[in-house]
Amino acid sequence: MEKADMVTIEQRPIRWKQHSHYEPTTNEERELDRTINLKLDLVVVLILSINFILCGIDKTNIGFVATTNFVKDANLRPDDVPDSVSLLSVTFVTLQPFSAAIGRYIRPKYWICLMMLFWGAVCMAHAGVKNRATLIALRLLLGAAEAGFVPTSFYYLSTLYPKYVLGRRLGLFCGMFAIAGAFAGLIAYGLFKIKSDVLHDWQILFIFEGAITLLMAIVTFVMLPADLHTAWFLTPLQRAHAVRRMQMDLDENVPDIEEVATTKESRRFSSRDLKEALTDWKKLIVILFNITATLPVSAFSYFMPLLVKGMGYTGVKASLMSVPPFIVGAIGLFCFVTSSDYFKERSLHVMSAMFLAIIGLIVMVVSTSSKLRYGFTHVCLAGAFTGGPLIVAWIAGNTPEKGVRSILIGINGYSNLAGVIAGQLFKTKHSPRYRFPLTVTMCIMSAGIVGFGIIRSVFVYINRSRERKIATWTDADFETEENSTVRRGDRRYTFKYGY
Repeated sequence: MEKADMVTIEQRPIRWKQHSHYEPTTNEERELDRTINLKLDLVVVLILSINFILCGIDKTNIGFVATTNFVKDANLRPDDVPDSVSLLSVTFVTLQPFSAAIGRYIRPKYWICLMMLFWGAVCMAHAGVKNRATLIALRLLLGAAEAGFVPTSFYYLSTLYPKYVLGRRLGLFCGMFAIAGAFAGLIAYGLFKIKSDVLHDWQILFIFEGAITLLMAIVTFVMLPADLHTAWFLTPLQRAHAVRRMQMDLDENVPDIEEVATTKESRRFSSRDLKEALTDWKKLIVILFNITATLPVSAFSYFMPLLVKGMGYTGVKASLMSVPPFIVGAIGLFCFVTSSDYFKERSLHVMSAMFLAIIGLIVMVVSTSSKLRYGFTHVCLAGAFTGGPLIVAWIAGNTPEKGVRSILIGINGYSNLAGVIAGQLFKTKHSPRYRFPLTVTMCIMSAGIVGFGIIRSVFVYINRSRERKIATWTDADFETEENSTVRRGDRRYTFKYGY
């Protein structure tokens, strides 16, 4: 593609209509998009996905060591492990918006590297646990270290991909948490086979997994670009188009994106950003109901080995049999997010995935057959992992202002309160079948489906109201709206909500 073609792309005329999203209009643009997306996938998404696997492993390995002599060796009580899972969420959830804000200010690449160095070191320190107090302290530190990784990564990806190719990338990224469950089981199975006169098997696990994270922090620093302008793997023409399509995806009348991306002042939050984020009741309700969508993910990520153990599998075999459901969960996630991007639809895909998860939970609760319950664990996870990434894509796509978007994605981290709920529900007194916590999880998810249905109707109503309002506008009215300082971003009447 020649430079002359690029001029056509950059000077595409404004069409006065409700703004929705960027779409290529020529074969040259489509070819550029495919090349840019592929390169971003192979560098950015791949590295972040590996890091997310490590994030998940370092956070959930406590569930695997609980199947060993960890509790006895570390002088713990049986409920100390689920209590530590809940308490990790205190720092992990509370600090997410603040950590995400730091990430936006100093740039996601650098903040992600620093977080990985911190949590990798804390993970290794778990090898020294000798009592409940040490375990709780380390879990609180681990929660603080990992708090900003996911929202910072979400925000980072939302600045690189247009909204209706973002869902699949968020799915690939979040799918790594499901893969983390599988890898964690395989790694635990292998490392627990190692015999040492110096270290317990669980100590070897913590040290090995923490060291891998430290190594990947260095790789991340070297490989990730700070933004699209410094993407070393794109040609100058590709970088120019990548920047321009993001400008068009957010709004066709925005400040020069290069200037915005490269000044610290522009990355600071304004009081207006904060006010608009905290008063955007529609997206805050979506975030609230995200807790209902992510509850089974939190529950199964931590307690899958114990649930599988209650189905008749013991010892290291419980870790090994925990692997297949997570793989199926990742496959289900990829299918749902790909369909969501293709049809440019979010809410119905979220609700359908939650319904599939509920079907799995129903059989796990009512069946007395261990094999059937284990089989429908796969069905549950095939839908359970979808809600998180699609809801983030939904929020990001409906929030063109970067400052507001970063705050909302950070607040969305509070959906990890699901981890606190899971930690309190899945107590050892409910073993081996865990019928009560599974039933409660099912009821909470059912309420979530109703909630998402209501908020979808709200977005449909707002879009139709805006369509009626602007139907009689003149070009002067549209230009006044585009230049208005009273309304901006999705609050403009020309903005069309995705649902």
